[in-house]
Amino acid sequence: MASIRQRDGKFQVRIIRKGHRALSKTFTNRGDAVKWARATEVEIERGAIQSHTRSITLADAIERYRRERTPYKKGARSERYLLNAWARSKLAALPLNRIRPAQIAEWRDARFTSGAAAQTVRNGLTLLSAVYEQAIREWGFEHLSNPVRRIRRPSAPRGRCRRVSQQEAQGIINHTESPSLAPIVTLALATGMRLSEITLMRWENLDFQHKTLLLPDTKNGDSRTIPLSTTAVNTLLSLKKTPNTLSAGRVFDISPHAVTVSFRRAVRRARAAYIVEQASRGTSDAGLFCNLRFHDLRHEAVSRLFEKGLNTIEVGTISGHKTIQTLNRYTHLRAADLVEKLG
Repeated sequence: MASIRQRDGKFQVRIIRKGHRALSKTFTNRGDAVKWARATEVEIERGAIQSHTRSITLADAIERYRRERTPYKKGARSERYLLNAWARSKLAALPLNRIRPAQIAEWRDARFTSGAAAQTVRNGLTLLSAVYEQAIREWGFEHLSNPVRRIRRPSAPRGRCRRVSQQEAQGIINHTESPSLAPIVTLALATGMRLSEITLMRWENLDFQHKTLLLPDTKNGDSRTIPLSTTAVNTLLSLKKTPNTLSAGRVFDISPHAVTVSFRRAVRRARAAYIVEQASRGTSDAGLFCNLRFHDLRHEAVSRLFEKGLNTIEVGTISGHKTIQTLNRYTHLRAADLVEKLG
């Protein structure tokens, strides 16, 4: 901050800021001294007056973050894609202490213009903010300020409202070329588990006697035990009869990314077959298999649990959702089904 003292009839201004060299100037008029102090502090805030404290470029920070933090996250694969996008941006060559909020806002607006979804932009900003916080708190760059904190972030998008019909689920099962996808789709609909939880299932965590499955490491870091329906138990028992010797204790020897790729391909094949069938009958396309993602199976499973009459606590115990607000985003009840309950 600035201090002004009178000496020998003149006014000396001295500005001391952490991470910057001390600045001083002498004036014959106190008013001029105040004006200079204010203007100089504004320039320091803008970054026009450079810090003498060491800094690193955004590209260097990204690389270090990728090396030290990303490998230990459950979403490491997705995070690497976001880090790569920042590394390719024009901001990557700038020192962290030279990147201003206005430049981040310009990046945000450019992403929207290019057609990026609001959640994608939010994820990019959240990750950049995490890089800054890591540098400030653990890398010794205490002088830095986080420019992401000072810009407006896009509003969170509304949750998807996509139910998966039985015809769609069966179509995907019928048109996949992956031997693992069919039982995975069945288990996803029967249990509401996340894709990562399904692919990491281990035989030793299954209790067929009590029809339960232990998930020791979930997305939110907690373990949970879920009940298994008859459909889920039968699916797992059929897999146990022909265990994959390469899986080293895992039920499925396949990565989440491979499942996603297989799912998309199966959807495309099922969609193509459906269109041909519609054309042969002379009927119009009803939109089946459109805009369908694997994660929609989790939404569908949660909705089905509510339709079976389970309460919020019971569904949350199975699905692993921590809050009612989050659980509501995964629940899409059909109005036609509710009519029967109203009488």
